Amino acid sequence: MKSERIIVFDTETTGLTLHPDAPLSKQPKIIEFGAVILEQGEIMEEASLLINPLEPLTAEIIKITGLTDDDLRNEDPFSEHLPYFSELFSSCGHVMAHNLPFDKAMIMNEIARIPSSIPFPWPERETCTVGLYKELWGYNPKLLQLYEDVMGKPLEQTHRALDDVKALVEIIQEEELWAL
Repeated sequence: MKSERIIVFDTETTGLTLHPDAPLSKQPKIIEFGAVILEQGEIMEEASLLINPLEPLTAEIIKITGLTDDDLRNEDPFSEHLPYFSELFSSCGHVMAHNLPFDKAMIMNEIARIPSSIPFPWPERETCTVGLYKELWGYNPKLLQLYEDVMGKPLEQTHRALDDVKALVEIIQEEELWAL
């Protein structure tokens, strides 16, 4: 059932989002997408895509993600993946991410760049794990900190989308956040 399915996702990007009033052409682009679909806390599906931003990556982004222009050169741009994204998100009634406002803004900016794209089927329920734990900790925890605290072991962070999603899924399963 759609309402029981949760999409947990992350994006790697060409940079950080600018003020919402900044021109869309100046906003960063998605270069990698990772997701896990959960039902009752169990992994049902995984997705991982590299996305061509149609512009060169900066040295900083290459250093952070390990992705290079050569890795993305033969990949499709976001617009070609939109039907897949729509199908994936429309199958879920709940969306979770660590810093959801950022990742949601990235997807919405990419959709806004596509002329005459159809309305995106964003899930009705949203959970941001940064926001959840900010209430408990008094500050916005990084995924690394949260993982180590909840799981009791260090996280080797790769800054790759699916790796970060899998770490977040471990936290969701351990804390039973899927039952929220």
